[in-house]
Amino acid sequence: RRVLFRSTMSAANTGTIIGTVVSDITTKKPSEALEVVQFRVAPLDARDDDSPIPMVAYNGAGTNITQRYNKGDTLAFTYRLRYNTWQSPEGEPRSKMEVVVTSTIAIRLGRISTEKRAQKVIENSSQEAELVPV
Repeated sequence: RRVLFRSTMSAANTGTIIGTVVSDITTKKPSEALEVVQFRVAPLDARDDDSPIPMVAYNGAGTNITQRYNKGDTLAFTYRLRYNTWQSPEGEPRSKMEVVVTSTIAIRLGRISTEKRAQKVIENSSQEAELVPV
């Protein structure tokens, strides 16, 4: 019996950030197959002197963000860390750590969610229908 090993990313390289989008959401399309979406997020638990976190999303995750969210929205972001290395045109080594968004969920703090609001409307309309004499 043969056992196949699959390389997986360490759990230490993934996580969730809950925060507010504090910059414009920009899109770049360096090639036909690649869409890069960039923006900055201020975590809800940030201190006054903390800087917003630069985030990047690629292709489908990025398209979802640009179509559904705007500056000022509070979201939960699932991310993975990505370390890129390259060489400058002058031959110098360069590197950059990226926080890559893999999924998002809208957070409505202190408000009822759209789904719950819709459910209440349905419940109220069915209760009213039961009270109306035929």
